Amino acid sequence: MKEVLNHNRNNLLRKGNWFLLFFSLVSCCLVYFVSTVFPHEQEQRHFRRRLTSEKTASSAVHLLTPSSFTVVGPSTFPKPSSYGRDNDDVKPYLKPTFGAHRHDVDAVFVFAAEYGLNTYICFVESLRKTGFTGDVVFAVSALDVKDKVTREYLSEPNNGIVTYVLMLKCFNAEMEEVESAKGGMRVCTLDGLWGDVDQKPLMDPRPARTIATTRYELYWIWSLNYDLHSWIMLLDARDAYFQSNPFANVPREKEKSRTDGILHFFGENADATRIGKSPKNRKWLTNAYGDVVVAALEDKPTICSGSTMGEQVALETYLRAMVAESDETGTKLMGADQGFHNYLYYTQKLAFANTIRSIHVFDQGRGVINNLGALRTAPLEEWGNGRLVRNNSEADISVLNWDGTPSPVVHQFDRHKLLSNFVYKLKTIELRNEYFEKHARK
Repeated sequence: MKEVLNHNRNNLLRKGNWFLLFFSLVSCCLVYFVSTVFPHEQEQRHFRRRLTSEKTASSAVHLLTPSSFTVVGPSTFPKPSSYGRDNDDVKPYLKPTFGAHRHDVDAVFVFAAEYGLNTYICFVESLRKTGFTGDVVFAVSALDVKDKVTREYLSEPNNGIVTYVLMLKCFNAEMEEVESAKGGMRVCTLDGLWGDVDQKPLMDPRPARTIATTRYELYWIWSLNYDLHSWIMLLDARDAYFQSNPFANVPREKEKSRTDGILHFFGENADATRIGKSPKNRKWLTNAYGDVVVAALEDKPTICSGSTMGEQVALETYLRAMVAESDETGTKLMGADQGFHNYLYYTQKLAFANTIRSIHVFDQGRGVINNLGALRTAPLEEWGNGRLVRNNSEADISVLNWDGTPSPVVHQFDRHKLLSNFVYKLKTIELRNEYFEKHARK
């Protein structure tokens, strides 16, 4: 700043133009004021916002501290339907194949293509046994409903299941069109997701991408069918089951017209892993954002993208943000959505969204959803001197939170032999038999 002033002053004095000298001095002072005072004010607003967010968290919530990144992203995110367009004429076109959304209930959203009947039964029937009466919304592949029994299960009337049968167009490594998504490893497109102003279906405007990222576009469309303060859970189906009603104790908004809401994120065990310790998490973040971001986040606990809850008004914004990260980075790696998820939280790109009042992050074993994947390095019964599992018998196993209460949702059970045997060989068979016996009596 001094060098600029001296340079301008000397030039102007030589010319004898005192008026221009005065004008130059005033301009430089203004530049200095803007460059020093305004960032300070932004930092103060950012600090106050963070304190407010932390104060609103329940005492039972361990809120992980975001990084000290300065927020440069938007506080609003584009609608997924606006991709590649300058107008708002494009609307969601996709409709349920079976069932109908109920706007005033809670819901669980699941992308569950090519999983099979037993997976659907274990997921839905274990949830129903907890007393949950809301919607279970599935996206499945056309391959799934070729099986008559699976189709009948997913289309049963008045059972609270809403099913979207997707006509995916998938491609192998040589970009040859193939029938299967191969467990999400292949990239796919989805025509008919959007419609024009006359509600005619449109071709998929996005390039082929993994179904793990496509699901957030679907979830966003589905979320529009629910009231502002309905609670919605996003969960993987293949490796999850329920022990109690996950919505029983969520905070309920009394002011139904309120235009902001709460998000709940769920971490993986911070003693077992961190972002920098996990080769996969490092790869997802590096591919999308580069080495600098990975270096800044490497000591942060990993937050799982396969398990999220929130009030509709907040979750709708989160889903916009997840789709926007996919569009902006262009990454096509399977699992990249976990990189987006952690990036959005730790850089606080969600922090200034008007529709998100607070984000609560629960450590592993301290919230509604218990993520067990990072604990695979040892048998589950060895963690915490056996505090995470109560094994009464081969047919009676409970997964516990660290406070000794049963975890409402057990996620990533298949990383542990004890639980895999229990779920696949006993629990699923029991739930399947109960379901078909009940329907045989009708």
